[in-house]
Amino acid sequence: MKSKELIDILKQLDLNFVTGVPDSGLRNFLVYVEQHPEELDHVRAANEGQAVAIATGYHLATRKVPIVYMQNSGLGNAVNPLTSLADKEVYSIPMVLFIAWRGKPGEPDEPQHSKMGRVMLDLLRALEIPFEIAQVEAGEVYTQLVSLKEQAISGRHPVALVFPKGVVEEEKGVPPFDFAQGKEEMRREEALGLLLDKIGENPIVSTTGYTSREIFEIREQKNQGHHLDFLTVGSMGHASSIALAIARKTKKPVYVVDGDGALCMHMGAAATIGSYAPANLFHIVIDNGAHESTGGQPTLSRHLDWQKFFEAVGYKSASLVEDRESLGMFDLQATAGPAALVVKVVQGTRKDLGRPTKTPGENKEAFMRFLEETNG
Repeated sequence: MKSKELIDILKQLDLNFVTGVPDSGLRNFLVYVEQHPEELDHVRAANEGQAVAIATGYHLATRKVPIVYMQNSGLGNAVNPLTSLADKEVYSIPMVLFIAWRGKPGEPDEPQHSKMGRVMLDLLRALEIPFEIAQVEAGEVYTQLVSLKEQAISGRHPVALVFPKGVVEEEKGVPPFDFAQGKEEMRREEALGLLLDKIGENPIVSTTGYTSREIFEIREQKNQGHHLDFLTVGSMGHASSIALAIARKTKKPVYVVDGDGALCMHMGAAATIGSYAPANLFHIVIDNGAHESTGGQPTLSRHLDWQKFFEAVGYKSASLVEDRESLGMFDLQATAGPAALVVKVVQGTRKDLGRPTKTPGENKEAFMRFLEETNG
């Protein structure tokens, strides 16, 4: 099914409002939505729970049925508002969830997706959310959405359409927007290489996605061990909270390498860090303004003044660098922590970028041994 076909179905059924957090399983549809803003009313959410709340507000204002898109891991973020806000026993809000099925049993995927992929359908049943598995033909999806919308309205509750991989075709000849291919600006992997050299033999907690994958490969290229790095392969937005607890239990400088989309997802974590104010915590945000791995959809960082934000929540300092020369000269420990450094980069990732060859368990044990030896 083509993205345009899916959008036309939504419009025919008066499902004109979409909100959510992007996922690679819905990448083609969401890239099309971003590139054709005239087609649907679209609000980008920082996290999936917020998306359910935005959808609720839309229904209250219009009496219409909204669409909420998410990866199935994001269903965890959405459980609270789905049960305590939208549920038929509370405010009875009809909505259609578009859920990308990562970790589907029998299909290869990353370890952080396997559990949710296996239990998702049972979780939807436990939440009493009726669902359909999306078919690949537009006519079949139309029939499914007619039924789901009717169930949402008559039952006054959320319903879900689950998208296995490959339901929506990739659009031919449509380049990902906003990618800076061939330009001279600094990309994330180059920035990470410079930062790892500056950080040295100190613990790092890195956010999920390309950031952790690139840190792993940089270590491989430099024949360095991986014991210094806790690679947070899932749990988007929680790397800084992990780093906070570590910083409170060690005298070593602790560095969290975050992403703009990840930090926006759970911005309250920065307020917690500012409140407890560990002097040895340094928060680095690699900001490319996009959810790059899911198609380059814009994050909310484009509208943020990072320095004012970090200073407002209690960080001792907040700095911004936008080129390799400034990053090369920057002193990460010029002030006591908690300190923030935002590194502006352009989008773009090597096509041959690999994935960590160590399991999450192996990564955890090596990192814990390093912390024990450091503190012992």
